[in-house]
Amino acid sequence: MKENKGFWIVILGRYSLMREGVSRVLEAEGFRVQVSEPGAGHLRIRTRAPRLLFLIVHSGDDFSGVVAEIELVRQHYPEANVAVVAEHYGLNEPSLAFEAGAVGYLVNAVSCDAFVKSIELLMLGEAIFPPSFHSPALTLKIPRRARADAVFVQEDERPSAGMSHESEAVPALSPRETAILRCLIEGDSNKFIARKIEITEATVKAHVKAILRKIRVQNRTQAAIWGMNHAPFLPANSNSVFRSANEENA
Repeated sequence: MKENKGFWIVILGRYSLMREGVSRVLEAEGFRVQVSEPGAGHLRIRTRAPRLLFLIVHSGDDFSGVVAEIELVRQHYPEANVAVVAEHYGLNEPSLAFEAGAVGYLVNAVSCDAFVKSIELLMLGEAIFPPSFHSPALTLKIPRRARADAVFVQEDERPSAGMSHESEAVPALSPRETAILRCLIEGDSNKFIARKIEITEATVKAHVKAILRKIRVQNRTQAAIWGMNHAPFLPANSNSVFRSANEENA
């Protein structure tokens, strides 16, 4: 994605080390981190600044300060996107962040690749929240500037009670679907995947549609993020599909 070049990123948070860590990850991927400050109270960003994405880095138990920061940013920069980057998942924090006007709640436990993909989605106007936050009542209240097909793919650190992490991670993907999902993670186009597996592009499209339905996401970018979050649980031998493609299509 090239959306990063049209945004300024502002990182807010009490702890400079955490701000610097987030900043370095983003700058290494070509994002423009324009400001890194403890809080929004003394920010002075010129009126004609490009689109803004505020990332509020949170570490600790007191989330009230984060809520106040979100509200302050929304008051002074109503067109900006605001998201929280939390060191640990807080049970009520995604809901509180959403109610204050944030369009994202990212947990620091995800991989750098998944984090970068999530930032790109935020820049595209989508919302990123943990799956446990996804409920019809809250979905109806997503701010109008956030897209209707909000993304609820940020990995929750804790598996649901009575269900193993591995059992809920990969919902019955076939070997071929798993192989194609790995291609999506690599950013391969349908045409490239078709050539690699030696099947038709229409067949690839059908498999991608099935993958999206099974893992309950809206598009291939969201599927790639899901795949990166669940990579440890994907079957290691899925690439054997490439070697047996000719036999299956014979």
